[in-house]
Amino acid sequence: MRRIQICVLSFLLLSSAFLGAQESRLPLFSSQLDSIADSSLQQTLRNSIVAGLIENQHDFDLAVSQAEAAANRNNPGSFSAYGSRNSASVSDEICRIAAAIPGLDKDAMKVAKNPKYKTGENFLFEDINASLPRSYADAVKLCNLFNPKNGTNDAPRLSEEIDAFLDSIKNDPVIKHALTSTGTTMADLKKNWFGSGLGFEHVIAGELNGKKVSGYHWWYKFYNDERAGNTQIRAVTADVGNPKAFTGSFYWDPDGEDGPLPNGYKSIGGFSIGNSVQAILALGHIAMEVARKNGGIAGAMRFRANINGAESYWQLYTMNGNIRSLYPIKNSKTQDIDEYYELESELVDAVHSGETLH
Repeated sequence: MRRIQICVLSFLLLSSAFLGAQESRLPLFSSQLDSIADSSLQQTLRNSIVAGLIENQHDFDLAVSQAEAAANRNNPGSFSAYGSRNSASVSDEICRIAAAIPGLDKDAMKVAKNPKYKTGENFLFEDINASLPRSYADAVKLCNLFNPKNGTNDAPRLSEEIDAFLDSIKNDPVIKHALTSTGTTMADLKKNWFGSGLGFEHVIAGELNGKKVSGYHWWYKFYNDERAGNTQIRAVTADVGNPKAFTGSFYWDPDGEDGPLPNGYKSIGGFSIGNSVQAILALGHIAMEVARKNGGIAGAMRFRANINGAESYWQLYTMNGNIRSLYPIKNSKTQDIDEYYELESELVDAVHSGETLH
């Protein structure tokens, strides 16, 4: 197998003075190390364990994810630490399975962009006059229970509410398709989206990293916040004539102008339009499980998929084998390693805040 030079984070660059200091720790990670196919990365991880820089499973998974993202910076999706993987085959399989989502998404809504939204002075969306399926209110209700501040892991605190929400959508055709097509369960979907990657609260609910909006990739969350006066379009950078997607900059103030939280700004972000939240959850789950069964989950993946009647590229970032971020993009440009490390640093903040990742 072609040896790949792995660029690992600075905390994996070791001083030789520390090597051999804690060799007794190696047996604790023997099975994890044996699963790493690339010998240079395996040795780097072994040295880090001996030096005490990798102390638990979270540290190990994080180091592997960082290494994969760095290795794939200029060659997206080609390297997996856990073995050779035909990235084109994985992408094709995700696209094939996800193709059924638009036809199964019974909760999809017809929604139109406001013709004047490009000025930034009007709503992005025209009013929806039709009755909304219950899943929309249920998803927004769950979103509003999460602490918008970055550096919090609310899943343990909201365990009952999360289980209730998942129970309410478990028989949705889109969700059932995602599970049956991958041979998995709702417990697997929960782990992918509500695990240590904090995917749901990042992608669906949205987070604030200081005054910067992070995540926030569901169109109806924007629509609902827009009607409450908590979001405002600033500029449009792409998808101007595309009724199925939005790409641009916007403001988001989670608790309104009278609340203590700042009015956050996202310089560029976007989302597909019209699909239910179930469609996003299904797509992320399908992508994770297809990758898991075909060589392992990389830190970053890119693939084409259609969840709302329009095929586009999707970018997926993972942390510790769980979803961290998922969103549509305009083209197949090279993955941004700086964005990966920014997403990773937000999870590090969660660890330092005293929250328990699971």
